[in-house]
This record gives sequence, C-alpha cells and structure tokens, in this order.
Amino acid sequence: MSPKRRPAWVGWIPAAILAVVIVGVGVTAAVLIGNGLGGPAPKPTAGQVTELNWSSFTEEGLEYIATDRQVRIDFANPPVDAAALGLPADGTLALEPIDNLDTVLEYDLIVSGAGEYPGGIRFTAARVEIDTAGGLVTAVRGEVAGAAPFRDVLAQLEGDASTYGWVYDRGQIFADVEAATRAGEAYQLVFGPADRVGLNVQATAFCETNGFCALTYEMTPR
Repeated sequence: MSPKRRPAWVGWIPAAILAVVIVGVGVTAAVLIGNGLGGPAPKPTAGQVTELNWSSFTEEGLEYIATDRQVRIDFANPPVDAAALGLPADGTLALEPIDNLDTVLEYDLIVSGAGEYPGGIRFTAARVEIDTAGGLVTAVRGEVAGAAPFRDVLAQLEGDASTYGWVYDRGQIFADVEAATRAGEAYQLVFGPADRVGLNVQATAFCETNGFCALTYEMTPR
C-alpha cells in the first residue's frame, strides 16, 4: 500500500472544501440481508425499478433516482447483466450530485453481496459511476463528499478493515506517507480489495500535500 501520485482529477478539490471537517467520512455498513435494506423505494411505478426492485437506469429509472436519491445494485448473484438494469453493454454511467442552490443532494448507495455480515456496503456518495463491459456490470464507484484529514480517513479505513477483510501494514503506511510528505508529493492510500461481504470492496484515499484526503469506494462482483 505504497502512496502513489494522485490521478489528474484530484486537482478539482478546492481549498474551501478542504477546510471542511467531514463528519462520518467513512462507510456506514448496513445489514442488507434480512432487514429490508435494498428493497424497493417507496411506491415506484412500472419501469422505475427492476422486476426484483433494484435500481433501473432507464430514462424512467433515472428520473426516479433523481427524486429518491437512492441507488441500489445487487452483486449477490454475478454476473450482473447490464441490459437488465437499463445500462449500455459498454461504457460508464455517471450520476452527478444535483445542486439545488441552497443544498447539494447526494446518493444513498447500496450494493448488496452474499457474504458475511453485513452482506454488502452502504454509504452516502456525492457521485456514483457504474462501469459496464461486454454486456455485464463490472464496477460501481462512489465518491464521498468533500475531504478530511489523513488521520481521520485512516482511522475510518482501519475501523472498516475487519468488516471488509482488508489487510494492511500501519507502520508501512506511516513510513510511506512521511516519505511523500517530505518530498512534497500527493499520495494515495489503498485498502483492499477484499470480498468478505460477498463482493469486492476497495477504498482509495487521494491525499493532497496539505494532508487532506478525498475518499472513493469501488465495488466489483466477485
């Protein structure tokens, strides 16, 4: 888990956002099996969700998501057919945050698996991307809003490690971060992927030289 140079897109993080302390930056794991999470959104009409009550990305489905702000995808029984969800055979669908002037609306992202408790992952995402290739859904990514101090992000990822099955070396992380900081370079922290919850979950923190990090989670079928 050596720090790496940031990707080009990380440069968008403005200083104003970096000054914000993000409360609850990490993922809140949800029990997706047996507790109704991942079930249908309230009163969707025909075409707005799939036959099994997961999110649909047809025109009608996207309109419903824009209103309900919940994205629910099932990776419990891969492979996941893209056409069945209203997605193209190849490409990336991006769901951007909606700015209502007085507030920016985010997404309640739920990706279900078939593994150990909690059986999937659930968190609030500012932006969601869904990748497809060869007619199958290959990945779902969710970006956590804003940025948080390195130590806060690391504490969150360490706290989630046992849930998702991540293995990491804390001493090596601090050594690598210190080296990047001395060199004046941005860096990354990567936890995972691991599939304890029934799907592959990876977390990547893109950290600036000032010590603030933007966090993205990527989920793939196992």
